[in-house]
Amino acid sequence: MVAAIEQNDTLLASVSDVPHLLKLAQKFHAMSSWRDRPFNRDSMRETFINIIRNPNAILLYNGTGMIAGFLSPIYFGGGIVAQELFWFAEKNGRELIDAFEDWAKESGADGVLMVNLALDDRTDRVMDAMYRRRGYTLRERHYWKDV
Repeated sequence: MVAAIEQNDTLLASVSDVPHLLKLAQKFHAMSSWRDRPFNRDSMRETFINIIRNPNAILLYNGTGMIAGFLSPIYFGGGIVAQELFWFAEKNGRELIDAFEDWAKESGADGVLMVNLALDDRTDRVMDAMYRRRGYTLRERHYWKDV
């Protein structure tokens, strides 16, 4: 685990950042595909604190955005992946990905797995192009079913 990350004012989040992170999370929720489910501040606060305290996870915050992820085994063939859990930025979002990728490398990950919420066709195309410019390739898509 990286003891501290500081890059272009991107910092490793601390518990004192949680009130600001909750405001960003509420904005993210309102425009995300998860907006059909209620936003729960207590649950989100607990999630932030669990990520901050987890030595195999990271939560980065730059004042206008946040990114979180965790290290996980690659289930086919071994190795480690840094899996993005969420990423939201009102601006300067790419610096968050840069810092997340740096953490992944420093943590011994073999690769980074990012999510595209694909809210609509335009957003899907924009995000796909951005990821591909950064060297990412499509691996799989996520689907949800209520049970």
